Amino acid sequence: MQTVRRFRVGSLIGLTVLWLLMWGSWSWGTLFMGLLMGTIVLLAFPMPRRLTRFRVRPIPMLWLTITFLANLFWSSLIVAWMAMRPSGITEGRVVAIRLHDKDDFRRTVTAEMTSLVPGTVVIDLDTQGHLLIHIIDHCDDARLLLEAQRIHRLERRVANAFGAPPLVGCGIGPEEVHDD
Repeated sequence: MQTVRRFRVGSLIGLTVLWLLMWGSWSWGTLFMGLLMGTIVLLAFPMPRRLTRFRVRPIPMLWLTITFLANLFWSSLIVAWMAMRPSGITEGRVVAIRLHDKDDFRRTVTAEMTSLVPGTVVIDLDTQGHLLIHIIDHCDDARLLLEAQRIHRLERRVANAFGAPPLVGCGIGPEEVHDD
C-alpha cells in the first residue's frame, strides 16, 4: 500500500521566503523559482511530522520578546559594570536548576534564552530537565534564588507563548536548585 505524502504549505512558504532572502532582490521570476525549488525540495526530501505540536500565541510571544529584550539590556549594563568596576569580577557559581516543562522544544528555548542573557551561561540541559548554568560574579544563596526565579518565570512565559498548558509546580524553593 502506498503512503500519501502530505504537502506542507507552511514549509513551502518558509523555503520560498528563504530563497527570496538568499537572492537579495524580489521579482516575479525569483518568487516563481523559489516556489518551484521549495516544491522540489519538499517532494524530494520529505520530513517526518514533528512530535511536538505547538501553536504560537501572538500576545504572549510579544510579551516574551519584550521581557527578553529588557533582560538582555539590563544584564548587559550590569556585566559591563562588572568588567569596569575597580574590584573586578569575583568567583561565580555553577548550579543545576530543575525545569518543570516536559517538552524538549520549550526546554531548549528556555535554555537558549537563558544563555543569551549576559551573566549566565548554560553548560548543559539533561534529559531529566536539569539546566546546569554558570552564574557570573559573587553569587550568594539569595542571588541564586533570584536567578532561579527568573529562569522559572522565563520558562512559564515560553510555555505560555507556545500555547502549552500552565506548568505545574513551577514554584521555587531550595529543592529546585542544586550546587554542582
